[in-house]
Amino acid sequence: MNYQKNYNLSFSLVEVLIGIVFVTILTYLIYMGFINFMKFSTTVRIQLQALNLLENEIELIRNLKYEDVGIIGGYPRGVLEPKKIVEYGLYKFEVRTYVRNIDDPFDGTVTTTPKDSAPADYKLVEIEADCLNCPMKIKTQKLTTIVAPKTLEATTNNGSLFIQVFNAHGEPLSGVNVLVINNKINPPIRIEDLTNINGLLQLIDIPTGTNAYEITVYKPGYSSDRTYPLNDPNNPNPINPHATVKEQELTIVSFSIDKLSNLNIYTQNKFCKPVGEINFRITGSKLIGVNPNIPKFSTTTLTDSNGYKLLSNLEWDEYAFEILKQGNVLAGALQMLPFRLLPDKTETINLIVAASSPNYILVQVLDEYNNPIDFATVTLIGANYNKTLITGVDEIFENNWINNYSEKTDNIDLSFGDIRLKNYDGIYPTGTEEYLISNTIDLGTSTDSKILKIEWNSSVPENTSLKIQIAVNNDNLSWNFVGPDGTSQTYFTISPSESLEFTSNKRFFRYKVYLTTYDENVTPRLNNIKIKYKNLCLSKNYVLFDSLQAGSYNLIVEKSGYIPANKNIDLLNEFYFITVKLTKE
Repeated sequence: MNYQKNYNLSFSLVEVLIGIVFVTILTYLIYMGFINFMKFSTTVRIQLQALNLLENEIELIRNLKYEDVGIIGGYPRGVLEPKKIVEYGLYKFEVRTYVRNIDDPFDGTVTTTPKDSAPADYKLVEIEADCLNCPMKIKTQKLTTIVAPKTLEATTNNGSLFIQVFNAHGEPLSGVNVLVINNKINPPIRIEDLTNINGLLQLIDIPTGTNAYEITVYKPGYSSDRTYPLNDPNNPNPINPHATVKEQELTIVSFSIDKLSNLNIYTQNKFCKPVGEINFRITGSKLIGVNPNIPKFSTTTLTDSNGYKLLSNLEWDEYAFEILKQGNVLAGALQMLPFRLLPDKTETINLIVAASSPNYILVQVLDEYNNPIDFATVTLIGANYNKTLITGVDEIFENNWINNYSEKTDNIDLSFGDIRLKNYDGIYPTGTEEYLISNTIDLGTSTDSKILKIEWNSSVPENTSLKIQIAVNNDNLSWNFVGPDGTSQTYFTISPSESLEFTSNKRFFRYKVYLTTYDENVTPRLNNIKIKYKNLCLSKNYVLFDSLQAGSYNLIVEKSGYIPANKNIDLLNEFYFITVKLTKE
């Protein structure tokens, strides 16, 4: 018997596809490896060219006379250009040269006792090169060298200037650009240099001058700082005037810069609705001058139709806001004011805007640790004025229902502004329960919202009744009117009424007023109603007193568990903002 084995040497479609994918991936990896190798090779070649260029420049400098080793128009003076473009091979390089006098500690320095009377012991030359037309970005290439005099150093009539740059945390900043200009000397001095690892630029043995050295410090992506001239009409008394250098003395000038930030600004009302096209002024707390105070930053701008404005590249600072649009005032914010903006951040502030007359006082209440305090009682007393408000609480006041309701029965009369029964030839309908349902009150959000209190002013003669129910929901559709216990079987009959827990985290609100008389000669009347509430969009620790007259006021702030605070206020201008801090008992 013959047996024959049958071997299938063909590949399935799946095996072929897997093979193709494998080969493709392998080919891609080999290709990418080759590309990366070529990039690395090109980068190394360019860096070597840059270093060769710098070595040639260093060799030229070493062959100069010692007195010529310096910067044209800078200090120490010399024949070297501070910046130039050099073509080297296929590429163009920007070459920057820095020359600094060095005070060697071997023979004492300008900071030791006794002082070194000839502090310019030798010169440090630093050269940097950046490629301008290279196919890829390479790191800045640097070389340094020391150039020493051939003769002994001599005592001079110059002085020294140290420029120290810190960040917002008081830490030294290295690599900060420093521009120093002295136009009071002929020829003028212009020095462009960088701070060292200690955030310090030491200018040793430079000419003297009173308020002669204009200094500016800056760094890409950071804020900037500078000195200012004296007696400038726009800033007559600068805090940081141009630096003075005295003979054989050391002047130290400090600056503080840090990374820039962005601020999202929203203008909205107390019901979370955007309020658009609000022009406002934002002013930082940092000053560049005093008597009068001159802020470093202040600008006027406008939110868009959606109540939004982005301010980019702001310096870290504490910023105050003032609403400039006529008929609108700043009623608070969802954050603490002034708003503290930290470095290298994108922050958001929500400004609460309200319609009001110009004269107003905005009060912010904080504890001793700058935490907001809600439910503090704030009373403002002045001539013919006495009003009490509560932080984090607002009220809705209604006293006229003409064309201001959602539903009513025919026997309700609104012609007098209040709510009463209709009079038919001197007779009121008896024994019937008439009602009016208010329009919907939208608190803007369900988050942290609650009806805290309802109170009303009414006239309820004998043999009549006036009672109220309320309804809350989040869909603006289901209106189930209830009384104090949250059921439809009870009614609010005593003003004020509080402890309305069932209203928590509900956005929409209505009230229903029931009127009944059993005496045809009299009617009950509702004159007004006040609904006190809170929500997420209310300023938690602010109150606003508006429509005020200019004059003197006494402000009293109280809360259980805290020592009351008493402040006197002279309202002279249209806007007065005050922060009151309470200390725990």
